[in-house]
Amino acid sequence: MKKENSVLFKGTKDGIIVLLDNTVSFDIIKEQLEKKISDAKDFFGGVKSSIFLDGRELSNSEEKELIAIISSKINLNIEYIKKLNKEEKIKNNNLLNFENGFGEINTKFHKGTLRSGQKVVYDGSIVILGDVNPGSEVTATGNIIILGALKGIVHAGCKGDKAFVAALKMNPVQLRIGDIIGRAADKKDKKTEVVAELAYIDEDTIYIEPIDGKVLNNL
Repeated sequence: MKKENSVLFKGTKDGIIVLLDNTVSFDIIKEQLEKKISDAKDFFGGVKSSIFLDGRELSNSEEKELIAIISSKINLNIEYIKKLNKEEKIKNNNLLNFENGFGEINTKFHKGTLRSGQKVVYDGSIVILGDVNPGSEVTATGNIIILGALKGIVHAGCKGDKAFVAALKMNPVQLRIGDIIGRAADKKDKKTEVVAELAYIDEDTIYIEPIDGKVLNNL
């Protein structure tokens, strides 16, 4: 496993989860947290949030060190540090293992909804903190994660690398992974519960399934 994947961020309605790999040294965790916090400061800056530290057991002194790194790098109003319940821990460990399996190094965070005519292109993975509306496009050499509704065009793994697309609501105009093009089925029933979904390739076919431990472990 590459050390660049030892720290991941996940935004939720309850706060920001910092996923920490438990197979590397604490010094590597600190190094990668400092680097990724700096890279994603526009995402965090000025918000008021709870912080969840998960993925590995931390002593009180280690926890304080990590919070000090976060506080020194960004203007984040930390309300409090929370512990996750068992179900949340399982989901987040699946996400950490899944992301590490792709060996991604660079991640770009875009805060805000993409409107018609807007494009985000990046050599690495992209996290969109908002919706991707019709007429907008997201292109990445790595994975694309949309913490909102996907209603525009996305192309993950644009250089032919293995990748995935995840969204809280999946209904793209066009979804492309590598050289394979697909789209989500029409969702005409507005009463249907919104479920986060994952698009991935298996045997030259794009599959779109609800995100859970089973689908993550099968990739």
